[in-house]
Amino acid sequence: MSRSTAAKPPRTHKLSTQFIVFMVLAAAAPLASMIGNLPIAISRGTGANVPVAFLIAGLILVAFTTGYAFIGRRVVSTGAFYTYVAEGLGKPLGVGTAYCAIISYGAFAFGLAAACGYFDEQVSIAVGHRVDWTICAAVSVLLTGILNYRSMDASTKLLAVIIIVETAVLVVFDVSVVAAKGWAAFPLSSFAPSQWLAPGVGVSLMTAFTCFVGFESGALYSKEAADPVRSIPLASYVSVILIGSFYLITAWITIGAIGPGEAKSQAIAHGGTLILDLIKQYDGETASDIAGVLLCTSMLATYIAIHAAASRYVYALSREGLLPRALARFDEVRNVPVAATLCMSAATVVCVTVIAIAAGRTDPYAAIIPVLIGMGTLGIIALQAAAAIAIVFYVIRRRKEAGPVVLVASLCAAVGLVIALTTLCINFTLLSTVNTPFVAWLPVMYLVTLGTG
Repeated sequence: MSRSTAAKPPRTHKLSTQFIVFMVLAAAAPLASMIGNLPIAISRGTGANVPVAFLIAGLILVAFTTGYAFIGRRVVSTGAFYTYVAEGLGKPLGVGTAYCAIISYGAFAFGLAAACGYFDEQVSIAVGHRVDWTICAAVSVLLTGILNYRSMDASTKLLAVIIIVETAVLVVFDVSVVAAKGWAAFPLSSFAPSQWLAPGVGVSLMTAFTCFVGFESGALYSKEAADPVRSIPLASYVSVILIGSFYLITAWITIGAIGPGEAKSQAIAHGGTLILDLIKQYDGETASDIAGVLLCTSMLATYIAIHAAASRYVYALSREGLLPRALARFDEVRNVPVAATLCMSAATVVCVTVIAIAAGRTDPYAAIIPVLIGMGTLGIIALQAAAAIAIVFYVIRRRKEAGPVVLVASLCAAVGLVIALTTLCINFTLLSTVNTPFVAWLPVMYLVTLGTG
């Protein structure tokens, strides 16, 4: 057979560094984080000093990424944190962490699927053509399943567009505030040293860390990355620096837009509409309406990214024999764990159906969706803390190779993330926005899962 007629091997869909960055940014959801979490940090946290919390969280996660990059260059696995915990603390704890990861990402994905339906319904009501939230949720689940089953580069192209547009809305808001208020948009009082440990700092730190959830997901795409040894650590650094810088500046400018003296009272008065109301004040009603619509697409982008991350954990555990091996089927051409992706889609359909049935007796957004997202958030930060501790032990065993900078950074990250996790456990009812007594005990489920695993 001549060279010209020889069959060409099928082209595989390998992910570049920038594609992985977009997946990570989508999971962090800049617009949804700022609209949903920043008002809580201001009203129930340290008020005008909230930017300090984002600075501290960002520095801790940069320190974490230093050790994360060190181990990521030497241990390349789709299992990500499960593999790192196993390397640093032993296989038994690694297995327990793996099952906790499934619960965390699964709960987050289920909650986001339902939340996409709920917010889409609110938008449809606003435009005068109400569409039931279950239909909106079904469309979100179907679209996410198709995109993630087809190939990840298809998903990341859509996510790139969504991330750029939603970030542009916040950038326009930031620029408008600076244009209107000048240097007053950057109040130095927000960083007054006397306020770094002000009352409410725990809530502010908790909220800041929840805004970063998703940045750790880059390592889950090791098998699909074109050059995992280089691209995964680089994508992690780029993502956490971009996310941290953007959150810090936007939070600071938001305080400047309100005025430091009025920040807490205004956040309490406006509640969850604070950011949308500020966008309306500085950019006009149309911009606020656009931001409201983009909140829905931001949540969809987060759902796509978290669904993909959960699928990778299912695939990794199945490949290790910790879940049925049938779920480890991987399409080498499309570069997708197809069985795990289908499994997550099916599980989401079941969960959303249960929520829809329960909706006849209770408001799903008030009583169910926040608990699922809260459980997912808590579990993912617990994974970060476990990985940080494991990385410390891994680095200590290789301290000559790692050097003092990586060791000190890893130690600081472990301490910071354990404190963040403790704060989240104490304030879990605030995180989940549900005060039902049994909800406060839900974090114990992770300890039971860890022990069982």
